[in-house]
Amino acid sequence: MRTALIADIHGNFGGLLAVIADIGFQQCDRVVCLGDLVNGGEENIAVVRYIRENRIPCMMGNHEEINNAQLPPDLCMFMASLPEDIIEGDVIFTHISPRPKRQKINSAVEAWNVFDETRYRLAFVGHTHYPVIFGEKTPEPVSATEYPFEYGVPFRLASDDRYIIVVAPVGYSRDGCDKPRYAIYDNRCGTVEMRAVPGPLLSIDYATTNE
Repeated sequence: MRTALIADIHGNFGGLLAVIADIGFQQCDRVVCLGDLVNGGEENIAVVRYIRENRIPCMMGNHEEINNAQLPPDLCMFMASLPEDIIEGDVIFTHISPRPKRQKINSAVEAWNVFDETRYRLAFVGHTHYPVIFGEKTPEPVSATEYPFEYGVPFRLASDDRYIIVVAPVGYSRDGCDKPRYAIYDNRCGTVEMRAVPGPLLSIDYATTNE
């Protein structure tokens, strides 16, 4: 199965449509959203309706819990019903972290905390607004390995390692990339591919007020 992972849309409906179009070209079998549908762009309603009407599994992000989006009651109820995570065997999909203490995974030390406290082989998360691949195997104590990758080139996951895949945002970027992004997990081939597509992106100004 080829699973497309999207995250941190923040009301950027145009960016979402650009990503969904590319997902179609990549012949993915399904889409999973890692949360934060709202707060940022002007099209919160369109984004939430699209996710709901297309039955895209979606996690509860911190902006589903607390937001200033003006949504109709049915969409508020939809967001309130979202799960914190989805677990499929040894794979977990969640917004911030699979740790009981949900802390942004933005360092090799925090990645080590996740590996130390959980037993998932693969964890897919969002929230940081830039992509990272962390592996458990490392020569350093209390650390993890951050692996380099190329957009559009599948990264092979070793069968004897564990990984945290931080999925890049659809909404706005914190690493200077000017394109909406997503990831593809191919469990048959054992690969993860980061993709960046042409499309609208929200201003970095949103990053100063929206975590």
